Amino acid sequence: MIENQRIIKRVVGEMGGTIEEIAPERKYFCINISGEKIFVSRKFEIASDFFSGKALTACKDLTYVALKENGLPTPKSVCLYRKTLAESALGEKLAPLNYPLVIKDAKGSNSKGVFTDIKTVENAKEIIMREIENFSSLIVQEMVFGREYRVLVLKNKAIGVLEMIPPRIFGDGESTVKELIEKKQTRRYARTKPDKALNEILQEQGITLGDILEKNREIFIKKNSCLAEGGETRDVTALINPEIERICAKAAMAVGKYLVGIDLICDNISKRPTEQAINILEINGKPDLYIHYKPTHGKTRNVIKDIIEFILKLKREQ
Repeated sequence: MIENQRIIKRVVGEMGGTIEEIAPERKYFCINISGEKIFVSRKFEIASDFFSGKALTACKDLTYVALKENGLPTPKSVCLYRKTLAESALGEKLAPLNYPLVIKDAKGSNSKGVFTDIKTVENAKEIIMREIENFSSLIVQEMVFGREYRVLVLKNKAIGVLEMIPPRIFGDGESTVKELIEKKQTRRYARTKPDKALNEILQEQGITLGDILEKNREIFIKKNSCLAEGGETRDVTALINPEIERICAKAAMAVGKYLVGIDLICDNISKRPTEQAINILEINGKPDLYIHYKPTHGKTRNVIKDIIEFILKLKREQ
């Protein structure tokens, strides 16, 4: 493995290029040659199918590097690795970031290993040193705010776009907040714990678990769109701005995938990027497709049909 890297560096130098280490803990580096960038590990992998960008989507730290290298909008992030993490250097590493922060497992999925709304460096250090024992690598990222969307990209087209709505309740004029949460989260949902995080979210909206909500008042019980705890989806495929669609297509190209699910936050998916802040949070190389069928609000998108037709077209062109 090491010998591969030495020879690659030598040959790249002979060709007039340079090599930059971008994630040495993952043995990834970037070849700069003839004005182009090539991301490789210690071994070259040239895929002729849909798996060429596996590592770039499986590892959030590499996704972040790919987005940044391609000038795509993403929150400022710091990557931490168990093998090289020194507690004494944490303050310096976190210094460029603005609070509040999100800390998440660099290889996690389904909202596992995610810690949000971290407001102090002391709290961030505590979580990092605890969780680095559970996860070999962590991403620390500035929190960004707005509406959350999932954009399913097939090559250069958004074939399904969902607004991801965080779990919420509506007042009935009779029930307490606690009772409304319990009514909403039947056995088909995971339960939202009545913990400090929930109490803080409610306090920000001026209520407590014991308050009775006036009829039709909307209250959010989580800040992220957790479907397992009663989050909702709204189909907005027809509304996506063409310029945002192009940004998503460029992000798919940056990680070398025909099919990706892109999580992004902005004020309104129908507005131009110049009119708002846009941030790509994650790129999923194996996106959930079922969520585009029977969304909570709006029409079904038969994305599987689109994907199969795309594969058949590729086969015919070979």
